[in-house]
Amino acid sequence: MWFIKIFKVPVQLPLISALSKLRISVPSDLRPLEARQSILLAVQELGTRFPQGLPKLNPVKDMGIEDPEIVELVNQIEGLEEKLYAHPLHKSQDVHQIKCFQRKAEVNHEIQQLKSKMRESQLQKFRDELKNRSRVLKKLGHINAEGVVQLKGRAACLIDTGDELLVTELMFNGTFNDLDHHQIAALASCFIPGDRSNEQIQLRSELARPLQQLQESARRIAEIQNECKLDTDVDEYVESTARPFLMDVIYCWSKGASFADVIQMTEIFEGSIIRSARRLDEFLNQLRTAANAVGEVELEKKFEAASESLRRGIMFANSLYL
Repeated sequence: MWFIKIFKVPVQLPLISALSKLRISVPSDLRPLEARQSILLAVQELGTRFPQGLPKLNPVKDMGIEDPEIVELVNQIEGLEEKLYAHPLHKSQDVHQIKCFQRKAEVNHEIQQLKSKMRESQLQKFRDELKNRSRVLKKLGHINAEGVVQLKGRAACLIDTGDELLVTELMFNGTFNDLDHHQIAALASCFIPGDRSNEQIQLRSELARPLQQLQESARRIAEIQNECKLDTDVDEYVESTARPFLMDVIYCWSKGASFADVIQMTEIFEGSIIRSARRLDEFLNQLRTAANAVGEVELEKKFEAASESLRRGIMFANSLYL
């Protein structure tokens, strides 16, 4: 399409495909037939002289624009046009081929839109989950309404071996305070992942009540997570966070029983018992650090004593580390 600058005719910008650097003289009065014919002849002559199309107006070369950003944009446009004109499809007369290419471009555009929606959907899902987890932390007292970390949250930040929400709940609801260091070692063993036992678990009376308190706290946390729209299977959560398979073994070992005696108390492999005891020692040290951070001096001493009661004999012999 040719655009003649002198004509004062309103034209929408989308209708202008390009501007040419050529100009023709237009009579001031176009009403006479001769004037209009002269313009037609001038336009036809330009078409004859430039069969490949009229030379386009270059903002940099023809208008003297030196703005670096404009220059860069003009260079990019020229580069893209060269690639476009060099493409075999540009001069193709095969209608089917052109339609296939158009359909491919449409499909690619649809793919990009769907990918964008998918990324936005995943991001929104992450935001919703983060918001729901924050609600759980507020309900449990780890952060306040403004999102500031509280004393309970500071303790949880220092624990990474066991379920930090559950173990801090036991620290702050008094469960650990009512136990001696042997019972604490046994109860803490429930947080250590390891081999499961198919045998019927029958705990002595001094361990049954602490386990029940652990399970009750785990159930309460799971129910709070469900209230805050975090899909949680309550029974599964309780089962996965309260593993009592080594409670008796750890309790007796903490009180001084021999290794030969404690391995007879369970069908769990000896190497697994040793590995669990070493991880339990690390966990108790984390609990000691957390208790120190929140000023629980007596509880810190109990955790340290529980840890000390484990570190003896074959359980912690370096040559037998598995």
